[in-house]
Amino acid sequence: MDQHVRELSYWKNVRSKMRLQPFVTAVESSAVPIVISDPFEPDTPLVFVNDAFLRLTGYSEDEVLGRNCRFLQGPDTDPQDRAAVRQALKEEATITRQILNYRKDGTRFWNELHMAPMFDDRGELLYFIATQIDVTDRVERLNALSTALDARTAALQDQAAQTHHMAREMTHRVRNSLALIQAMLRMQLSSLTDATARSALVGALSRIGAIVEIQRIIEHAELGEKVEVGQIITSICERLDHITQAKVEASADSIEIPEELVTPVALIVSELVTNAQKHAYDSGDNGTIRVSAHREPAPGFLRLAVRDDGKGVPADFDPRTVKGFGMRMLVREIDHLGATLAVERLGAGTQFVVSIPAPAAAG
Repeated sequence: MDQHVRELSYWKNVRSKMRLQPFVTAVESSAVPIVISDPFEPDTPLVFVNDAFLRLTGYSEDEVLGRNCRFLQGPDTDPQDRAAVRQALKEEATITRQILNYRKDGTRFWNELHMAPMFDDRGELLYFIATQIDVTDRVERLNALSTALDARTAALQDQAAQTHHMAREMTHRVRNSLALIQAMLRMQLSSLTDATARSALVGALSRIGAIVEIQRIIEHAELGEKVEVGQIITSICERLDHITQAKVEASADSIEIPEELVTPVALIVSELVTNAQKHAYDSGDNGTIRVSAHREPAPGFLRLAVRDDGKGVPADFDPRTVKGFGMRMLVREIDHLGATLAVERLGAGTQFVVSIPAPAAAG
């Protein structure tokens, strides 16, 4: 008798003994493919398989008994799945995993493997039992949906990129036009002597300057990209620095904010600086307006502060009762953001503090 015949006889004998186990009757009649392997034999071979498993894989009982179940694996089986099964056997652990397997005829199928150790009443390991469910249809449907979703996502991203490019071009043209208007208004300001007219023109210049800077920042930002708040306030302050004799300075923590906060932050800074330029100093006075952006002690809040060293605000000053357009617009913007505005009277000058909910500022 040759070696193969002797081995086949041995494993058939093992199978016969397995059938004496009380739980095997239920396994044998199950419509679910089930195998049992012996961890005490070299390479943990199969010692029992039911008919459902044979129908699923196309093998005969003689072809699988005595073999490790890895014969179902093939060239495209994920090495990580192989390793996970080996580790579960080593640790006597339960595992559920979708694995790409191969039938006897070479056709592939996705196998939802559930493998668990079997213990006796004393907690000693007896066998490993595993069920196999053919989930190929489900996996292929999910893969097809995923592929379609990826294609749709790529198309939407391409469309968004094209729209962003067009918006950049439009922004560039608008910014150039506004810069020209701003230059003309600056020339007009230099020739004005009427205080009311100068005040109105300073306000207009600051707002146009803020819009120009907002356009420039957005134009150069990538789609969905966050923006450094220091870049915003520095740009606004540089634009406003030469409008009056008061010097405008900026400082900021390294804080990134989403694109939707760029415009509100720029407008708030612009209005507060312009307000200081127009009201904190008499005509021709020198001084310094300091703008800062920092993280609040409470996580998720951005603290904007504009401080001047001018003549200060009246004791009864309330920004919500001011009828000027700039302050009314500022208060409306602050309320829209769910932010707060505080006015601090200093020994020399005033500080306006705006606390803005901005989760990105917590980073």
